Amino acid sequence: MNAFHYNYAVIGGDLRQVYLAAALSRKGYSVCQYALCRPLEQVCPASDAEAVFSAPSFEDACRNAACIVCPVPFSKDGIFLNQNRSKKNIPLQQLLLHLTQNQRLFAGCIPDEFRSAALKKGIFLFDLMEDTVLSHFNSIATAEGVLCEAIRISPCNLHAGKCAVLGYGTCGRTITDRLKRMYGYVSVAAAPDAERAQAAVIADEVLELKACLLQISAYDFIFNTIPSVFLTRDVLSRVKPSAVILDIASYPGGVDFEAARELSVNALPCPGLPGKYAPLSSAKAILSCMERTKTNFERSSSCL
Repeated sequence: MNAFHYNYAVIGGDLRQVYLAAALSRKGYSVCQYALCRPLEQVCPASDAEAVFSAPSFEDACRNAACIVCPVPFSKDGIFLNQNRSKKNIPLQQLLLHLTQNQRLFAGCIPDEFRSAALKKGIFLFDLMEDTVLSHFNSIATAEGVLCEAIRISPCNLHAGKCAVLGYGTCGRTITDRLKRMYGYVSVAAAPDAERAQAAVIADEVLELKACLLQISAYDFIFNTIPSVFLTRDVLSRVKPSAVILDIASYPGGVDFEAARELSVNALPCPGLPGKYAPLSSAKAILSCMERTKTNFERSSSCL
């Protein structure tokens, strides 16, 4: 059995990871960090920053911790770790190389290929975004953030603005709720019948996706949550000049951004909004999820 120097290694990501490293240390765990987006001393009390050790290398951080905490999302492109500060990109395969049997990896939206390879090595994986509680909390931070972005870049008010929400999953539902609370006129486009039925309870209009795209010129705000590129050049060419498109979908997103630039359509990719607008609250939610997941895992293991 490995004798690890640290309980946790917190690697990469955005400000959520910075606050999370400090929170783990305050819980009494031994923590190291590598490639965080900001030094802890810039955002946390000095006592927290001093308690978290800076690993000298990526390999050292991976090999010397019982639990590895990676970002949400784990990767933005399925190839490299999601990070904002390290001098060079860290391939997911390099992370996999350094991990050893019985280590635990926490991250969000872990790609299937990585998951399969890690399980074969005997690594325990915990996808944070598969936790229903965290997923709902994350949708709150995401909705608040995307509405802030909409207000910032649009020449129009959300109040009485014509809004389209594409997709009615967890984030789509929360965005729709917040838009209605701000008295927007909200159309929801969703494929499954069950999602359209749910949306009909709160939205002003519910459509199939194809029907929504046919009337895309009617909207002042377009919020996309579907990770499939269907806002193509043809669709974008019919968007009104004053409209804004905000895409929160995971890679590859739902917008042809190259076409949007060429057509001068105001389309904005919005990844990692909880880390931008609510990193401290989001870090607390992630820590609660990790503790809940760890407890459930240990309870189930003891029953074997």
